[in-house]
Amino acid sequence: MADWLAGQTNTSYGDAASRVRLGEALDQSPELADAVANGEVTAATAEALHDAVINPPATADVRDLVNAVKGTGPRDAKAAAERFKEIHSTETDAQAEERRHQQRAVRSAPATDGMVTTTVTLPSLQSREFHNAISHVAGKPCEGDGRTTEQRLADGLVQLCQAYAKGQVLGGREKPTILITIDALSFAGATDEPGVTAHGDRVPAHVVRHLAEHANLQRVLHAGALILDLGREVRYASEAQYRALVARDGGCRWPGCHIPAAWCEADHLRAYEQGGHTDLANLVLWCSHHHHEKHRPGVQVLGTVDDLRLQLANGTVIHCPPRGRTAAAAA
Repeated sequence: MADWLAGQTNTSYGDAASRVRLGEALDQSPELADAVANGEVTAATAEALHDAVINPPATADVRDLVNAVKGTGPRDAKAAAERFKEIHSTETDAQAEERRHQQRAVRSAPATDGMVTTTVTLPSLQSREFHNAISHVAGKPCEGDGRTTEQRLADGLVQLCQAYAKGQVLGGREKPTILITIDALSFAGATDEPGVTAHGDRVPAHVVRHLAEHANLQRVLHAGALILDLGREVRYASEAQYRALVARDGGCRWPGCHIPAAWCEADHLRAYEQGGHTDLANLVLWCSHHHHEKHRPGVQVLGTVDDLRLQLANGTVIHCPPRGRTAAAAA
């Protein structure tokens, strides 16, 4: 269908496939079709629900999912749909893990103009290990480095393969460091809310519990054992504070921005130069772009870190709440 539609409308295969998925989802769920028609759900958000709507769990009511995602964006809707399927699934944790494991794959398309597109499909945790490894091998961009992130990761992968071919890849005890945040109740087994990496990957709760058997654990509390409030003794956020910000903010605080915490910068709401303290009550995460926007002339900070609002130079006030649990709340 997507091939035919692409030919008829002179559009790309990706655009055509997206329209086919949207049409299938709307045909399957009259409630979703009504929500789109009434402007409560965008077409992109509706498409993000495709898999959950086409193959809903036997014990679930799709209307609950449609109501939950009204007003949300495609990314949060997709996360809510995945959590919706997990909650209502009849699979055991072991069965779900085995099913995902069996879907792992590396596929390469025929060469075009001397270039081959390779698709790697992995469970979320192994995918993060893969990215962390090749990113570490590639190294951080240096001054004058004109490569894109994708090109840098590609170079890291090639370097890793070349090192293996030369017999330089040894051992196997050293593992990439991955920061995973999980709710204490879920970690204890009282609930099954998934863990979230600093890059926004969702890791099933039972997998996090298994990893924790051989991991370094750090609790993040409002009044924990670590010194998280450093006053004016230190200008830049400490590692402990950064981890607390990951757990609280979940990524860039600007509404609608989905840059994950790993790519964000810790910012003083009240500037350090103006007497602002390096405390959690004065620190938030912004991506580089929105960090710059926050410091534009005329922008004013209103409220606190828990109820943060920014008044832009044109008078518009935007709400920037912590978004660490947005997807879980929607689900």
